[in-house]
Amino acid sequence: MNERIINTIDDLYQMLDAAIQLEHATIPPYLTALYSIHPETNLEATAVIRAVLVEEMLHMTLSANVLNALGRHPNVLSEGFMPSFPTYLPDGEHDFQVSIAAFTPETLETFLNIERPSKPQKNTSSTRPNGCITRANHARFHLDAIKPLKSPTYSFYSIGDFYDAIIEGIKFLETQARECGETIFIGDSKYQVSNKYYYSGGGEVIEVTDEKSAIAALNLIKEQGEGKAELGEETENQEFDSEGELSHYYRFKQLQFGRYYQKGDRPSNPTGAKFEVDFSKVYPIKTNPKLSDFAENPTLLKAAKDFNHSYYEFLGIINAAFSGHQNLLLGAVCDMFRLKEYASQLIRNPISIESNTHAGPTFEIEASRSGSLNDTVGQTCLHKERA
Repeated sequence: MNERIINTIDDLYQMLDAAIQLEHATIPPYLTALYSIHPETNLEATAVIRAVLVEEMLHMTLSANVLNALGRHPNVLSEGFMPSFPTYLPDGEHDFQVSIAAFTPETLETFLNIERPSKPQKNTSSTRPNGCITRANHARFHLDAIKPLKSPTYSFYSIGDFYDAIIEGIKFLETQARECGETIFIGDSKYQVSNKYYYSGGGEVIEVTDEKSAIAALNLIKEQGEGKAELGEETENQEFDSEGELSHYYRFKQLQFGRYYQKGDRPSNPTGAKFEVDFSKVYPIKTNPKLSDFAENPTLLKAAKDFNHSYYEFLGIINAAFSGHQNLLLGAVCDMFRLKEYASQLIRNPISIESNTHAGPTFEIEASRSGSLNDTVGQTCLHKERA
C-alpha cells in the first residue's frame, strides 16, 4: 500500500497553496519568452505560448476554486509567493530550474520539462506514490510562503504526479469526513469563479462544491498540461485532452518538430502542416535580469520598476477575484497581455551602449509591497469592479 502524502486538512491546504504557486510560477517565463519574439515573426510559436498562458490562468483559477471550496481563500499577494528566478518549481522537480529568458531552444526545452507527462513507476513494490522520490531539499518543493508538510517529504517527477497526490488526499480526507457525517467541502459557493467570469478558449471553469467536481477540476489541469498518455507505451491521441485539445507538452513539442499534430498521430511523428521556428528573430535579453543590472541606466531602471509595479497590480486583481470579486477576472487575461507595453521598453533595448544583451522584466515585486502600493492595488480593483 502506498504512503499518503496528504494526511490532514492542513496538508491539503498547503498542497493547494503550492498548486496555485506552481501554476503562477510558469507565467513569468512564458510571458517573457513570448515578448522576446520580434513582432510579426514566429507566428506559430507566438500563438502556442499565448494559448498556454491563457490556460495557466485557467489552472490557477481551478486550483483556487478547489481551495475556496474547502473553506480557505488563496492569497497570491503573500510574501514569497513570487519566486526569485532561476527557481525550482513548487512540485519539486530537481533536475531542472526555470529561468526568465528569451525564446531559445534551451528555453523551449525547459518548457517541455515543466509540462512533461508522468512516467511509469519502475518499482511496482514501492510504497511511494507514483512519480515521487524522497526530497533532500524542502526549498526545491516549496517556495518561501509554503511550510513543509507534516507528511513524508517527496518531490514529484511531473505536475500530473503532483495533482494525483492532491486527488488522493481529497478522496482520503472526504472519506474520513463522511464516516463522521461531515464533509471537507465547507466553503461558501459565493467565492467560486464560474464561466460567467472567465473564458479561456480551451476548457471551462469548473465550480467546485464537492469531491466529484474537485477531482474533475484537477484532472482538467492534468490533461491540459500533459495530455492523457497511457504510461509505458506510445499510443495514438495521447497528445490530446478529453476535449480533443492539444496538451501544453505537445503544443511545445510542435515547436521542436516545426510541424503540427493531427488526430491519430503518434507523439514522435506529427504529420500536420510544417512551419518554421526562427530563433534568430528574438531579442537577446539577459537571462534572469535583476534591478541591480540596470543601476547605470536610469531609463531602464525606471521601466523595470514600472513593470514590477504593474505586475503587482495584476496579482492584486487576481487576488481580489479569488476572494469574492469574480467579475474582476474578466479583464485579468487582458491585463496580463497589456504588460507588453512595459516589457517592450526593456526587451527592445540594450542594457548599455557596449552590450549586445538587452534588458528584460525582473519580476521583483517585493519592493512593491509598500503600504501605499497596497492601497493603490485595492483602489485599482475597486475601480475595475465598479466599471
